[in-house]
Amino acid sequence: MTMKELYHSTKWKSLDELDRAQLLLVIEGLKRGTIIGGNWTYFMDIVKETGLDYESDTPKYVLDSAFVVAKADDLAAVQRRYLTLPRRIKRDEYHKISGWLLSYPECCTEEYVKKRTPEQRKAERNGQRYLSYKFGQDLDAKIKAEGSYPDIFDYAPPSFTPCGIDCPEAIKVLTSWKEAITTFDSEAGKELVYFNRIGLPKMLAHKEYWQQDEQRRLLEYKLRSLRNL
Repeated sequence: MTMKELYHSTKWKSLDELDRAQLLLVIEGLKRGTIIGGNWTYFMDIVKETGLDYESDTPKYVLDSAFVVAKADDLAAVQRRYLTLPRRIKRDEYHKISGWLLSYPECCTEEYVKKRTPEQRKAERNGQRYLSYKFGQDLDAKIKAEGSYPDIFDYAPPSFTPCGIDCPEAIKVLTSWKEAITTFDSEAGKELVYFNRIGLPKMLAHKEYWQQDEQRRLLEYKLRSLRNL
């Protein structure tokens, strides 16, 4: 089965759209790895057919499955890096290893693990998590000033936080990821955009989008209900 055939298959469509968007990037060689949920019916078949491997990433006592998916060599490389860490190690080092596996720009990972400023800590305590890191602050300022932001950031995987709105490395990787997702699985792309626009401050720039999307989702729900009668 070719990748084009896979992306149009029933087994592929059975996966969650967000998981599909992230897994597709690994299959296409644009990311080393990803962390996604697993559909036990077809998930392992897809991983095997695409030459990838996986490890469980499900915390103890959590029912929903989660897996790290990557090439076997990259999974082994991550494990070696974990094993060589000193016993008493800062949590930041784990984030850096994860950032490498997920193919996030090094500058973005460094900003992510950086100590928060008093202003950022205060924002998090006040429930304004999007103001507790630089990228969120940049977005908020951009939206307040212009009412919009570059839509390339609507294609960021759930765990990716760019180091800033003008980061050339983040824009570069997101551009390649957007092109692949919209080319091979536009449905997954739409769901990734929805995921990114659902939180603050991005949702403030998309009032018309939310009205249209609510109508679309309501219509899809009605159609599914009619098919199940």
